Amino acid sequence: MRVPLPLVFWCVLSVFGLGACESSTKLSTQAPSAAVAEQPVPERRLSTINLPVTLPTAVVEKILNEQLTGVIYQDNDITDDDLAVKVTKTGPIRLKAEFSKLYVEVPLHVWAKGRWQWNACELCKNIQKSEETEFDMVVRTESRLQMLPNYQVKSYTTGDFSWGERKPTLSLGPLNINLAPFIEPKLKAQIAPMLKELDSQLQQRLNLQTYLAEAWRQLQQPISVHDTYQAWLTVEPRAVRMTPLELQKNQMRLNVGIDAFISVTTGKKPVLPLQAQLPAFTPVQTLPQEANIAVTTDLPYTYLTQMAQKEVKNQTFKFEEGKHQLTIHDIDISGTGSKLLLALDLSGSGKSGFITKKFQGKVYLQGTPYYDAASQSIKVKDLQYELKTRDQLLNTANWLLQNKFRTQLEDQMTVPIKDQLTSIKTGLQEGLKENRLQEHALLRGSVLSFAPDTLFLTPTGIRALFNATGKVALSLD
Repeated sequence: MRVPLPLVFWCVLSVFGLGACESSTKLSTQAPSAAVAEQPVPERRLSTINLPVTLPTAVVEKILNEQLTGVIYQDNDITDDDLAVKVTKTGPIRLKAEFSKLYVEVPLHVWAKGRWQWNACELCKNIQKSEETEFDMVVRTESRLQMLPNYQVKSYTTGDFSWGERKPTLSLGPLNINLAPFIEPKLKAQIAPMLKELDSQLQQRLNLQTYLAEAWRQLQQPISVHDTYQAWLTVEPRAVRMTPLELQKNQMRLNVGIDAFISVTTGKKPVLPLQAQLPAFTPVQTLPQEANIAVTTDLPYTYLTQMAQKEVKNQTFKFEEGKHQLTIHDIDISGTGSKLLLALDLSGSGKSGFITKKFQGKVYLQGTPYYDAASQSIKVKDLQYELKTRDQLLNTANWLLQNKFRTQLEDQMTVPIKDQLTSIKTGLQEGLKENRLQEHALLRGSVLSFAPDTLFLTPTGIRALFNATGKVALSLD
C-alpha cells in the first residue's frame, strides 16, 4: 500500500520529536434492541394480620343489666291455684368467665300471696284466709360458648336457683304451708325463657360477622404511607383463621388471623380487584405473630440516567500513565433482555508507537444490576461490551477492550437509594402506627427489619423488591 507523502512526512518528523502521526475514527455502532425480556416475578408470601378480640365480661354484664330490669315474672291470679307470685330483680346481674365457662348470677326478690280455705260441712260457711310473704333467692347459670362458621357465638346455658337460709313458708291460720313446692315449678318455668334471653343477648352482642366483613372490605383500600415517594400500602386478603374462644379471668378472648398479601408500592394509587365476600374461617390453635411486607420501589431509567450522569458525565479516564485516555460526554441507561444497557457518548485517543489513534461515537455495554447493602445503592456488575461495539473497538481502540475501564465504570456506576429506603421504611412505620380503616376498625403495626430481596428489569426501569418483617394487627372497637 502506498502511503501519501504528507503522512510519511509527518511520521518522519515525529521520529525527531517534531510531530506525531494521528488518525481519527468515527464509531458507528448501533444500539441493541431495547426490548426487556419477561422475567419471573418472585413468589409472594402470605402474611397474617392478627385481630385479637377481647370482650370483658363487664361489657356483657352491662348489656344484660340494661335489658333485664325490674319485674321479671308476675302472676296476680290467686283463684286458679290459691297463689299469686311476683319476681323482681333486686340487684345487678353478675358475670364471671372462668374454666372455659361463663357464669351468671341473678339476685331476685319474690313476693308471694297464698289463700287458705276450709269447709266444715256442706251447709257450713266457707272459711278462708290469705297471707303474704317475701323472700330472696339467687338464680345461677353457666354457659358454654362456641364460635359457629357464620362468626356468631352459640351459647349452651343451663341454670338453677337456690333459696336463702330458710325456704319460703306461709302461715294461714293453724297451718304452716311450705311454699317451695308451689313456687319452684313456676320459677323454673321462668328460668327457661330467662336463659333463652341470655343466650340471645350473648349471640347478638358477640356477632363478629358484621365487624369482620366490614374490616375485610376496608383492608383492601390502599393506604398512603409516604406522600413524597407516593408509597402505598396494599392488603390483599385471602383467608381467615380463628383460634378457639377462651373464657378466663373474666374475659372472653379469641384471635382472628386474616391471611393476606401485604405490599408497599410506589407511584400511582393501586387499583386492585375487590374480594368482597368474607370467607368461612378455618379453626386453628395458634397464629403466627410476624408478618412479611413486600416493599416494591420502581427506579425509572430516566432516574438511573440522571444519577449516572452525576457520576461520570464529562469525566476523563486515563490509562497507562496517560498513554490512553477517553472522555465520557454523556450516558443513557435503558434495558435490553435481562440486563442494563449503558450507552456512552465518548471520545478518546490511544498511542501505539508513534501513531495516535483518535475516536468518538457511541459505545454500548451491558451489565447486571444488583443491590449493594453496604452502600445501600444499586450497582452494576459483569459489564461487557455489546458485540457490535466489541467489533468496532477491535479495529479502532483495542486497548479499551483490554484495560480496566469496565472495572472503573462499575465502581462509579452507583445509584444511591438510601434516602428512598429510609423514607419508605419511616413512612411504613408511621403509616402502620395507627390507621383507622372505618369507625370500628383500627390497623396498627411496626417494622422489625428491612432487607433486600431481588431486582429485576421492567420496560420502564428497575423494580427493586425488599422484604420488611414486622407485626400487623387489627383491632375492633
